Amino acid sequence: MVDSDPSGPQAPTCSRSPLWLGGLLFVVTLAASFWFVDQMVKFGERVEHHHGLGLARTAAVLVDAREVAALRGRSDDAGTPTHDAVRADLRAVLEANPEFRFVYLMRPVQGRTTQFVFLADGEDPASPDYSAPGDIYDTPSDELRAVAETGQAAFSGLYSDKWGTWVSAMAPIHDDQGRLIAVLGVDMAHEDWLNTQSRYRNFGLTISGLVLALVGLFLIGLYLQRRSAIQMEVLGGRLADQLHALEQAQEGLRLADVVVRNTSESILVLDPQLRVLSVNPAYERLSGRPAADVVGKLPPTLQIDESMAKRVAAAIEAGNHWEEEISGTRVDGTRYPVSAFAEVVRDAAGKVEHFVVVLHDMAAQKELEERLRELSATDGLTHIANRRAFDEALVREWERALRSGGPLSVVMADIDFFKRYNDLYGHIAGDACLQQVAAALKAGVRQGGDLVARYGGEEFVVVLAGADEGAARAVAEALRQRVEALALPHEGNPATGVVTISLGVATCTPVRGREPTTLVEAADKQLYRAKEGGRNRVEAAG
Repeated sequence: MVDSDPSGPQAPTCSRSPLWLGGLLFVVTLAASFWFVDQMVKFGERVEHHHGLGLARTAAVLVDAREVAALRGRSDDAGTPTHDAVRADLRAVLEANPEFRFVYLMRPVQGRTTQFVFLADGEDPASPDYSAPGDIYDTPSDELRAVAETGQAAFSGLYSDKWGTWVSAMAPIHDDQGRLIAVLGVDMAHEDWLNTQSRYRNFGLTISGLVLALVGLFLIGLYLQRRSAIQMEVLGGRLADQLHALEQAQEGLRLADVVVRNTSESILVLDPQLRVLSVNPAYERLSGRPAADVVGKLPPTLQIDESMAKRVAAAIEAGNHWEEEISGTRVDGTRYPVSAFAEVVRDAAGKVEHFVVVLHDMAAQKELEERLRELSATDGLTHIANRRAFDEALVREWERALRSGGPLSVVMADIDFFKRYNDLYGHIAGDACLQQVAAALKAGVRQGGDLVARYGGEEFVVVLAGADEGAARAVAEALRQRVEALALPHEGNPATGVVTISLGVATCTPVRGREPTTLVEAADKQLYRAKEGGRNRVEAAG
């Protein structure tokens, strides 16, 4: 802290000053400046390393390892449901991170790490930069080979290949046994990397320049001191003013440093009347409002929701702290979820000076939660609704039918002689059979209107909202024909030699006091009749 005494520094008692000590100080400061700038650049590189590795690890978590393990790294992977699902995950990662240029999956060629084979690429297949499944990458970086050998994420720094110059972050993907099954790579344009180095270098140069300027002023003072003690007194007064101005600038730099260290969060500084004193760039980006539009006014959210100001005041009065999940509104009217909390800044006497409000953007978290909800309702093998999603849909449609007075139908379907199929062709082929049957059933119902779910094992169930017995029977018969038309060979099916299904249909008009499960039980009984009647048929009851 500088001396803010307005009287300025005391006059020197000696007219001679050790200039050689000042010169030595300047040389030491200059050397320290070079070291400081170098350390700032290295610090920036480390920050960018951690940032890149964090993005790559997050992207790797979002990719389904079981689907990746199923990819064979061959050209015939293209167009398969598994490859499409993996590409969809990569596309989601690419679209959620504008700073990414490429997102791709590789796997070391068997027995060597000097060649890698592409498994999937987030690029558009029509792009000249797209790498198809089975394409060989024979110029891997040391970092890429290290990830394949050690199973640890790595950051490559600047790297050039036939696609350009990139900064790459790579993360391993392991299966349930911990074996490495792929390496997920994220390529980012090198301009951001160079900009980060330049920013930290410029920051170091600025600080070093300020320190060298102060040392220069000190040397000038020593020189002037030797010439005249009186001139030194005048210079001392001027220097006191300059130091006072520097102290004010230093406080501004301190506040700016707080903003820089919190650029991932939106920060507002409010006065005791809750009017905005300042905002940081992150808030401008989040809300779409420039600082000039909000400074001096209540925050936009408080203007829209007057009751919130009362809640904030009550919470702060109770404990100097307020925290709440709220919705912000951008200039264009769109809303975005944020987690907001405020802290009180008081003076020595306990009087409120400022409120510091921090807004954390929760859009990505909400999107991830929604994605997790979707995954929790999806069968991992067949990628259709699971038993839990079916139970919820049945109750939902039952209540809707109660209100409307309309009919509701349920179709139970079972693959004929499926145990024999597994015994003859193996469980991997059995899984593929389940996936193809599920896809055929899903394609045979109204998209968005009906629900097809895997009920358990080789058993499926369909909820047909608003369908009477005739319509439900027609849908069931169409599903039966669609599965038979797949012509999947099944030597264990003596009647047809191909995979078929038996179906049971139950229809009712829901009434109060009756449980939705009774409809499922009725459909199951009809399914039993279909099996007893020779299989590959539909039985129905109203």
